[in-house]
Amino acid sequence: MAADVIDYTIEGDFSPMLTITLDPGEAVQAEAGTMVMMEPDIEMSTGMPGGFLGSILRKVSGETFFMTFFSNTGSVRRSVCFASPMPGQIRPLDLAAEGGAFYCQRRSYLASAKGIGITIALTRRLTSGLFGGEGLILQKLEGEGWAFLAAGGTLVERTLAAGETVSVSTGCLVGFSATCDYAITFQRGIKNMLFGGEGLFVTQLTGPGRVIVQTQPIADLALALHALVPKESRGE
Repeated sequence: MAADVIDYTIEGDFSPMLTITLDPGEAVQAEAGTMVMMEPDIEMSTGMPGGFLGSILRKVSGETFFMTFFSNTGSVRRSVCFASPMPGQIRPLDLAAEGGAFYCQRRSYLASAKGIGITIALTRRLTSGLFGGEGLILQKLEGEGWAFLAAGGTLVERTLAAGETVSVSTGCLVGFSATCDYAITFQRGIKNMLFGGEGLFVTQLTGPGRVIVQTQPIADLALALHALVPKESRGE
Protein backbone atom coordinates (compact mmCIF):
# COMPACT_ATOMS: atom_id res chain seq x y z
CA MET A 1 0.00 0.00 0.00
CA ALA A 2 1.54 3.31 -1.10
CA ALA A 3 1.58 6.14 1.43
CA ASP A 4 1.86 9.90 1.07
CA VAL A 5 5.35 10.92 -0.05
CA ILE A 6 6.45 13.15 2.83
CA ASP A 7 9.64 15.13 3.48
CA TYR A 8 11.25 15.19 6.91
CA THR A 9 14.15 16.50 8.97
CA ILE A 10 15.38 15.41 12.40
CA GLU A 11 16.87 18.19 14.51
CA GLY A 12 19.13 17.39 17.43
CA ASP A 13 20.87 14.20 18.47
CA PHE A 14 19.54 13.41 21.94
CA SER A 15 15.83 14.12 22.53
CA PRO A 16 15.48 15.34 18.93
CA MET A 17 12.51 16.84 17.11
CA LEU A 18 11.02 15.34 13.95
CA THR A 19 9.71 17.89 11.44
CA ILE A 20 7.50 16.57 8.64
CA THR A 21 6.71 18.84 5.69
CA LEU A 22 3.45 18.14 3.89
CA ASP A 23 2.38 19.17 0.40
CA PRO A 24 -1.22 20.38 0.07
CA GLY A 25 -3.53 17.41 0.68
CA GLU A 26 -0.88 15.23 2.36
CA ALA A 27 -1.19 13.94 5.90
CA VAL A 28 0.78 12.25 8.67
CA GLN A 29 -0.39 10.11 11.59
CA ALA A 30 1.26 10.03 15.01
CA GLU A 31 0.91 8.78 18.55
CA ALA A 32 -1.36 11.01 20.64
CA GLY A 33 0.51 13.62 22.66
CA THR A 34 3.69 13.71 20.55
CA MET A 35 3.03 16.90 18.56
CA VAL A 36 5.35 19.80 19.44
CA MET A 37 4.21 22.53 17.04
CA MET A 38 2.49 23.00 13.69
CA GLU A 39 2.14 25.70 11.07
CA PRO A 40 -1.11 27.30 9.86
CA ASP A 41 -3.31 25.18 7.55
CA ILE A 42 -2.36 22.01 9.42
CA GLU A 43 -5.61 20.48 10.62
CA MET A 44 -5.53 17.97 13.49
CA SER A 45 -8.06 15.21 13.97
CA THR A 46 -8.27 12.24 16.32
CA GLY A 47 -9.30 8.74 15.33
CA MET A 48 -9.17 5.07 16.19
CA PRO A 49 -6.77 3.20 13.89
CA GLY A 50 -8.20 -0.12 12.82
CA GLY A 51 -11.58 0.78 14.30
CA PHE A 52 -12.73 0.13 17.87
CA LEU A 53 -11.25 -3.38 18.07
CA GLY A 54 -7.92 -2.19 16.68
CA SER A 55 -7.79 0.58 19.28
CA ILE A 56 -8.57 -1.88 22.08
CA LEU A 57 -5.67 -4.08 20.97
CA ARG A 58 -3.38 -1.02 20.78
CA LYS A 59 -4.33 -0.11 24.35
CA VAL A 60 -3.54 -3.65 25.49
CA SER A 61 -0.14 -3.42 23.80
CA GLY A 62 0.73 -0.32 25.84
CA GLU A 63 -0.05 2.33 23.20
CA THR A 64 -2.64 5.09 23.34
CA PHE A 65 -6.27 4.28 22.50
CA PHE A 66 -6.45 7.10 19.93
CA MET A 67 -4.09 8.30 17.22
CA THR A 68 -3.81 11.84 15.86
CA PHE A 69 -3.83 12.79 12.19
CA PHE A 70 -2.39 16.01 10.75
CA SER A 71 -3.47 17.15 7.26
CA ASN A 72 -2.30 20.08 5.15
CA THR A 73 -5.54 21.79 4.13
CA GLY A 74 -3.84 24.83 2.59
CA SER A 75 -2.38 25.64 -0.81
CA VAL A 76 1.31 25.75 0.15
CA ARG A 77 3.69 23.35 1.90
CA ARG A 78 3.31 23.29 5.69
CA SER A 79 5.15 21.55 8.54
CA VAL A 80 4.26 19.77 11.76
CA CYS A 81 6.76 18.69 14.43
CA PHE A 82 6.87 15.75 16.81
CA ALA A 83 9.05 14.51 19.67
CA SER A 84 9.20 11.42 21.83
CA PRO A 85 8.11 11.83 25.50
CA MET A 86 11.37 10.23 26.65
CA PRO A 87 15.03 11.16 26.03
CA GLY A 88 16.54 9.20 23.19
CA GLN A 89 16.72 9.20 19.41
CA ILE A 90 14.42 9.01 16.40
CA ARG A 91 15.06 6.57 13.56
CA PRO A 92 13.45 6.95 10.09
CA LEU A 93 12.27 3.76 8.42
CA ASP A 94 11.69 3.41 4.68
CA LEU A 95 9.17 0.58 4.63
CA ALA A 96 9.50 0.14 0.86
CA ALA A 97 13.17 -0.76 1.39
CA GLU A 98 12.10 -3.17 4.16
CA GLY A 99 9.87 -5.14 1.81
CA GLY A 100 6.73 -3.37 3.00
CA ALA A 101 6.68 -4.56 6.62
CA PHE A 102 8.52 -4.05 9.91
CA TYR A 103 7.81 -5.13 13.50
CA CYS A 104 8.36 -2.85 16.48
CA GLN A 105 7.95 -3.18 20.21
CA ARG A 106 5.27 -1.27 22.09
CA ARG A 107 5.93 2.43 22.73
CA SER A 108 8.55 2.65 19.96
CA TYR A 109 6.24 3.89 17.16
CA LEU A 110 6.23 7.71 16.82
CA ALA A 111 4.70 8.69 13.47
CA SER A 112 4.27 7.70 9.83
CA ALA A 113 2.94 8.96 6.52
CA LYS A 114 -0.77 8.64 5.88
CA GLY A 115 -1.39 5.27 4.25
CA ILE A 116 0.97 3.26 6.45
CA GLY A 117 -0.97 0.48 8.15
CA ILE A 118 -0.44 0.00 11.90
CA THR A 119 -1.76 -3.30 13.17
CA ILE A 120 -1.26 -5.58 16.16
CA ALA A 121 0.56 -8.85 15.55
CA LEU A 122 0.97 -11.82 17.90
CA THR A 123 4.48 -13.11 18.36
CA ARG A 124 5.29 -16.23 16.38
CA ARG A 125 5.74 -18.36 19.47
CA LEU A 126 3.55 -18.28 22.56
CA THR A 127 6.61 -18.51 24.80
CA SER A 128 7.88 -15.26 23.27
CA GLY A 129 4.90 -13.44 24.68
CA LEU A 130 4.77 -15.26 28.00
CA PHE A 131 8.40 -14.79 28.91
CA GLY A 132 9.65 -11.93 26.77
CA GLY A 133 8.87 -9.21 29.27
CA GLU A 134 7.01 -7.14 26.65
CA GLY A 135 3.70 -9.02 26.45
CA LEU A 136 2.16 -11.04 23.65
CA ILE A 137 1.75 -8.16 21.25
CA LEU A 138 4.00 -6.46 18.72
CA GLN A 139 3.05 -3.67 16.34
CA LYS A 140 3.35 -4.32 12.61
CA LEU A 141 3.96 -1.41 10.24
CA GLU A 142 2.91 -2.10 6.65
CA GLY A 143 3.03 -0.13 3.42
CA GLU A 144 5.43 1.76 1.20
CA GLY A 145 6.47 5.04 2.79
CA TRP A 146 8.20 6.57 5.78
CA ALA A 147 7.63 5.58 9.39
CA PHE A 148 9.53 6.84 12.44
CA LEU A 149 10.55 4.97 15.58
CA ALA A 150 11.66 6.59 18.84
CA ALA A 151 13.36 4.91 21.81
CA GLY A 152 15.71 5.61 24.70
CA GLY A 153 19.42 6.31 24.73
CA THR A 154 21.25 5.63 21.47
CA LEU A 155 19.64 3.59 18.70
CA VAL A 156 21.98 1.04 17.14
CA GLU A 157 21.35 -1.13 14.08
CA ARG A 158 22.65 -4.50 12.99
CA THR A 159 22.04 -6.19 9.64
CA LEU A 160 21.88 -9.96 9.97
CA ALA A 161 22.74 -12.31 7.13
CA ALA A 162 20.62 -15.38 6.46
CA GLY A 163 21.01 -17.74 9.41
CA GLU A 164 22.98 -15.20 11.48
CA THR A 165 21.74 -14.91 15.06
CA VAL A 166 22.01 -12.25 17.74
CA SER A 167 20.69 -12.31 21.32
CA VAL A 168 19.28 -9.05 22.67
CA SER A 169 18.13 -8.06 26.13
CA THR A 170 14.38 -8.04 25.56
CA GLY A 171 13.82 -4.55 26.91
CA CYS A 172 16.48 -3.19 24.55
CA LEU A 173 14.79 -4.47 21.39
CA VAL A 174 13.15 -1.67 19.36
CA GLY A 175 12.22 -3.42 16.12
CA PHE A 176 13.20 -5.87 13.42
CA SER A 177 12.49 -6.77 9.81
CA ALA A 178 9.56 -9.03 9.04
CA THR A 179 12.06 -11.44 7.48
CA CYS A 180 13.72 -12.09 10.86
CA ASP A 181 12.77 -15.02 13.05
CA TYR A 182 11.96 -14.06 16.66
CA ALA A 183 12.11 -16.23 19.77
CA ILE A 184 12.79 -16.10 23.49
CA THR A 185 15.53 -18.26 24.99
CA PHE A 186 16.69 -18.98 28.54
CA GLN A 187 19.91 -17.46 29.82
CA ARG A 188 22.54 -20.16 29.83
CA GLY A 189 23.82 -21.27 33.20
CA ILE A 190 22.09 -21.25 36.58
CA LYS A 191 24.41 -18.59 38.01
CA ASN A 192 23.81 -16.36 35.00
CA MET A 193 20.05 -16.66 35.43
CA LEU A 194 20.09 -16.02 39.17
CA PHE A 195 22.95 -13.56 39.64
CA GLY A 196 23.78 -12.16 36.19
CA GLY A 197 21.40 -9.23 36.51
CA GLU A 198 20.14 -9.68 32.94
CA GLY A 199 16.92 -11.56 33.71
CA LEU A 200 15.95 -15.15 32.95
CA PHE A 201 15.40 -14.69 29.22
CA VAL A 202 16.88 -13.00 26.17
CA THR A 203 15.39 -12.29 22.76
CA GLN A 204 16.98 -14.24 19.93
CA LEU A 205 16.71 -12.89 16.39
CA THR A 206 17.81 -14.79 13.30
CA GLY A 207 18.40 -13.17 9.91
CA PRO A 208 18.13 -12.19 7.24
CA GLY A 209 17.01 -8.73 8.23
CA ARG A 210 17.61 -5.55 10.16
CA VAL A 211 17.55 -5.22 13.94
CA ILE A 212 17.29 -1.96 15.89
CA VAL A 213 18.15 -1.82 19.61
CA GLN A 214 18.12 0.92 22.26
CA THR A 215 20.78 1.43 24.91
CA GLN A 216 18.46 2.93 27.55
CA PRO A 217 15.04 1.29 27.93
CA ILE A 218 12.54 3.52 29.72
CA ALA A 219 11.99 0.87 32.43
CA ASP A 220 15.72 0.80 33.27
CA LEU A 221 15.82 4.61 33.32
CA ALA A 222 12.86 4.72 35.71
CA LEU A 223 14.53 2.23 38.06
CA ALA A 224 17.81 4.16 38.03
CA LEU A 225 16.03 7.44 38.84
CA HIS A 226 13.92 5.79 41.54
CA ALA A 227 17.07 4.60 43.31
CA LEU A 228 18.23 8.23 43.57
CA VAL A 229 15.00 9.57 45.08
CA PRO A 230 15.48 10.34 48.81
CA LYS A 231 13.38 8.11 51.05
CA GLU A 232 11.24 9.81 53.67
CA SER A 233 11.89 8.89 57.23
CA ARG A 234 8.84 7.43 59.00
CA GLY A 235 9.64 9.47 62.06
CA GLU A 236 9.32 12.80 60.28
